[in-house]
Amino acid sequence: MSDPFITLGRLLTLIFVPVILLFPVVFAALVPNRADNDSARIKARGLLLTLAISTAVLLAIWVGLVLTGLRFNFAMIIANFWWPWFFPLWFFLAMPATLAKNPSWGWVAGGGSSSGGVRTASLVNRERTSPVTRAMWAVPITLFIVILAAIAARGLLPFGGDLLVSGSASEREAARVAYAEVERSRWLVSLIVFGSVYGFLLAILPRGLRRTLSEPEPMDAAGSPELAELYAAQRRKRVLGLFWGIGVALPLLIGSFCVGKTWFPNDGSMWGLIAGIGGSILGICGTIFGTWMTVERARIAELAAQLNAANGSAGREAGNGGVADSKNSKPALIQG
Repeated sequence: MSDPFITLGRLLTLIFVPVILLFPVVFAALVPNRADNDSARIKARGLLLTLAISTAVLLAIWVGLVLTGLRFNFAMIIANFWWPWFFPLWFFLAMPATLAKNPSWGWVAGGGSSSGGVRTASLVNRERTSPVTRAMWAVPITLFIVILAAIAARGLLPFGGDLLVSGSASEREAARVAYAEVERSRWLVSLIVFGSVYGFLLAILPRGLRRTLSEPEPMDAAGSPELAELYAAQRRKRVLGLFWGIGVALPLLIGSFCVGKTWFPNDGSMWGLIAGIGGSILGICGTIFGTWMTVERARIAELAAQLNAANGSAGREAGNGGVADSKNSKPALIQG
């Protein structure tokens, strides 16, 4: 009789992974193409095509891992944790494609506003104002060391000692040696997968946070301090979300699965179910967070466009003598 935990875990994987990987390209495709000229529209289509090809390649590899996992368990383990590819798809491909298709959701450094007017942009170095302090980096580094040590410690104990089989002495010994080899292979895979994946995440995370901090923030012509405060608040949420999500929550989930699978191999189906449910929850939270940040940035960009339009109108009135004092014509913030 098949284990219901294994069946449920595989079903969750077969549904969740393709859905979470397809979300960025579907979202970007549904955004209307409102680029200002033909070259911008061609660029937007090119970015969307790159996103679509990247998604197709990742899905093809995932299908290959699932099929290979029917014979080799390590391939299924990798397939179960294929969903974090959502984050580079979303932040590095889907968001640029979305902004290229709808420039009013955000302007590119060096370009004009969506309405063609003159604008200014806050391009100062904000790395020293990062909400992630040096002390906070101790959390993911300590987490990495502790989990890696917990997995590595299993190698200090003999493998195959808890196997109970019947038969002659030679048959029991052969079964024990085979089972010990399986356990040792599982331990090595867990150690290598966690060490390499999390080590890579820790290596690229500081650069990702710096890129988020240094993104251009288009201002209105008057340099509204209220608009700057909105940018600062949204920037803080994005940086902290990326830090705690990618730097702590994701490695904690992967590490817990690797430790449990290594130390309690007989409960593998339970650990697979826990990893499937936990990964689904974390992936959904990441999707919600990414969409929330995109929509919030779009609202700020629309507000900046409204402030620019109001400033331009006030400037024309002042030039025609309609306004005596330009300081009194500062527009009020429009709540989004």
